[in-house]
Order: sequence, then structure tokens, then C-alpha cells
Amino acid sequence: MLSLLRKFPEQIREAMEIGKKIEFDVKGVENVVVAGMGGSGIAGDILAHIAKLPFFVNKGYTIPHFVSSSTLFIAISYSGNTEETIAALEKAKKRGAKTIIITSGGKLGRKKEAILIPAAMQPRAAIAYLLFPLALFLSKHGFIKKIDFNAAIRAAEMARRRESVAKEIAYEMEGIPIIYGHGILAAIAKRWRQQFNENAKLHSFSFSLPECNHNEIEAWERNDKKFTCIFLRDSKEENRINKRIEFMKRIYKRKAKIIEIWSEGDDDFSKAIYALHVGDMASVYKAMKDGVEAEPVNLIAQLKEELYQHSRSSS
Repeated sequence: MLSLLRKFPEQIREAMEIGKKIEFDVKGVENVVVAGMGGSGIAGDILAHIAKLPFFVNKGYTIPHFVSSSTLFIAISYSGNTEETIAALEKAKKRGAKTIIITSGGKLGRKKEAILIPAAMQPRAAIAYLLFPLALFLSKHGFIKKIDFNAAIRAAEMARRRESVAKEIAYEMEGIPIIYGHGILAAIAKRWRQQFNENAKLHSFSFSLPECNHNEIEAWERNDKKFTCIFLRDSKEENRINKRIEFMKRIYKRKAKIIEIWSEGDDDFSKAIYALHVGDMASVYKAMKDGVEAEPVNLIAQLKEELYQHSRSSS
């Protein structure tokens, strides 16, 4: 897994070439829905933070009531067989939505609107291919803020050069990691949580600022568990967010270990890519430290098989 993650900058470049080939009529589009689960859906979570028109990330079998012929509906499923995403896509088509699919194959890969990306990877390790073709397409049509893709690649390369930072995080962690982020870094905090879950087989939690200051913060009055609080920071974060984080650090350090990750890059998107890559590597180093195999996802596979068998017996 780690050797694959180290190819992230090269994967971004390859993914950009895929994105350049996407041709699609977007006339009349008034809103965007990205449907995807887990490692596939995180692309939508990230891009939602830089959207320039109504942008919804769909998680599940149903779709929002506003989906119509003026909706660009993007289904992302690395395997191409994710049942929630397939169900949502079919509902969107019945509403007349314009549809695009990003997948490596499976049922969705056989559809005419499918954009095929490299196969034979774990979805969580294919983030470059799931995120960057879509980002390029949406940026090109003005649906999200203009992205400096060269800056994003430089940020990924910088994170790779600082792989030792990710290793240090894994070895410094104690107990359960809780990751905090603001703005686009809130989506990256979610990504960190997912990666600790899947790679390190570890319970983890993520929270967005300032929302968590209206609920989660009170849990620290009673906390008697062992946690590591990881703050994803930005040197240009607004003053009110800075004050909130400094308060949280002061209170939380009484009962938890504190780690700060300062994102690096030329803009919000590139900083997010830097923090994403650090988190991916940290999760694998945590697995290695704990003697856990990062790649298998046995319980997810078991659940999918049982759901498949249930659907067959029902039909």
C-alpha cells in the first residue's frame, strides 16, 4: 500500500490526462450532485468546498428532490458495482438529469457515459483518479473555483518528500485519533478518519470547525478515554478559527495528546492535497506500527457479499 501511495504525484498527472478527454454538454446545468460512497465519494466532499453553484454530495440510495433536467449528476464508484451509487444514478436518470460516471469498470463501466480509470486498486488508494479528472472537468466549465493543478502536484510532491512527518504522526499517536479541520480541510479531516478506519483498522472520528464547538467540545468535560487530537491547520486561517483552535488545544491537552499538521501549498486546494497525502501515509504507517495489514477490508467485503446474496434471494 505504501509503495502505491508514493506514486500519488504521478497518478495525479495521469489522472489529468484522463480528465482532458472528458467531453460533455453542460448547457443548462444549474446544480451539481456527486454520488459516491467511502473512498469514491470523498472526491465530492472535497470539491463541494470550492463550488460556484449549488453542489450536493449524495450518500445513499435516494437522491434529493431538486434533482431534475438542470442537474449534472456525477456517479463515482471505483468498482462500478456500488449498489447505493447505482440506485441513486438510476433515480437521477428517471428525473432527466445529465449523468456522468467515473469508474474502473463493473456494471457502471459498461454504460456509455462512463469515464474509465485504472483498475485493480483499492478505492481509497485511487483518490488521484477519482478526484482529479472530475476537478479538471468542473473547473473547466466554471462549476468550481479555478484550480491551479500545477500547484496541487507540487503540494503532493512536497508531502511525499516529507514522508517522515507522516511516520512521526503514526508513532506519536496514542489511543483513538480525532481529526479537526476547517473549510476544505474539514473534508480532509474526514479523509483522515476514513483512512485510519480502513488502513489501520482503527476507530477514528473527525469534526468540522466551528460546528464542533457547539456540541463536541462539551464531551471533554467528562472524557476519560485515551485520544490523540490532530488539528489540520492553515497559516492563513481566519482569526476566529485560530482563536477557537487555540482554546481547544488548551482545554484538550489536559486529557489528550495534541498534534498539529500545518498544510502547505499555494492555495486552498493544494493545501488540501498536501494534508490529504500526509494523512494517507500516516494511516499506513499506523497500520505498520501496530502490525496490521492495511490493504484487506474483510468486513466490508463480507457485508457486500451478504447484501449480494440477499438481493439474489429476494429477486
